[in-house]
Amino acid sequence: MKKNILRTCALIAALVLGLTACGSSGNTQTTAADTESAAATESSETTASQEEVTVRVGLTGTIYEEIWNPIAEELKNEGINIELVQFSDFSLPNAALDSGEIEMDAFQHHAYFNNEVETKGYDISAIGDTFVIAMNLYSDKITDVSELKDGDSIAIPGDASNGGRALKLLESAGIIEIKEDAGANPEISDIEKYNVQVEFVEADASNIYSMLPDVTAAVINGNYALDCGLDPQEDGIFFEKDYDDDSYFCLIAVRSEDKDNPVYKRIVEAFQSESTKQIFQDVFKGFFVPAWE
Repeated sequence: MKKNILRTCALIAALVLGLTACGSSGNTQTTAADTESAAATESSETTASQEEVTVRVGLTGTIYEEIWNPIAEELKNEGINIELVQFSDFSLPNAALDSGEIEMDAFQHHAYFNNEVETKGYDISAIGDTFVIAMNLYSDKITDVSELKDGDSIAIPGDASNGGRALKLLESAGIIEIKEDAGANPEISDIEKYNVQVEFVEADASNIYSMLPDVTAAVINGNYALDCGLDPQEDGIFFEKDYDDDSYFCLIAVRSEDKDNPVYKRIVEAFQSESTKQIFQDVFKGFFVPAWE
């Protein structure tokens, strides 16, 4: 009876040891041949299921890295290596994407993207929305838009889509009135009425923060405002509010020939997650709002 029990226990121990050797690279009593065979099988299966790939993602602000770094860490386990590439201003990433210097960019909203494609002929496509980040009015000199007076100066982005967005913001603040037929991206020439006779100073969006000491107020893109240490809730004097469409939803873009690439779709899926929502809330105090819902 005891011999039977001992034989049974020995058999169970052998089975457990065998299962452990297949599922772990821990310290187990296996032969060199068994180890080499298991390693070869695992390597073969990994290569067959996916090949390691590097995806260069163009950004325009270091704040975005706080969103992308956890995503990159997650996808690294799947053989997808994300390399974040910083560009100094909005005019550069789409050109780099179109020419193949990067595989993906994530810095712009639909209005800017559509204008770039239309005016520059880039063969790129949006494959997923990311977030909405408000464009607000800031000032070192006044604390409320009601303090603006004739002759005061306001800095706004000089490109078509962000400049138009800035003018819409100032219209909602009651400073100007824009012609009804101005379209999606109004220009200064489309202003029908000045309720306050302000002067506009146009500049590259990335440089407007540095102009705050020299103007009465400035309309600053949210990514640059945060990157420069502004607190939207504490430092802003007027805030962008509702969105009628997806014009100012930020997006992920790739070359059009790659829009169905499963790796890129997986990156979008990883971005559009509950974990990313939590980053929006914890790191950016909810100032970033998910645009994929």
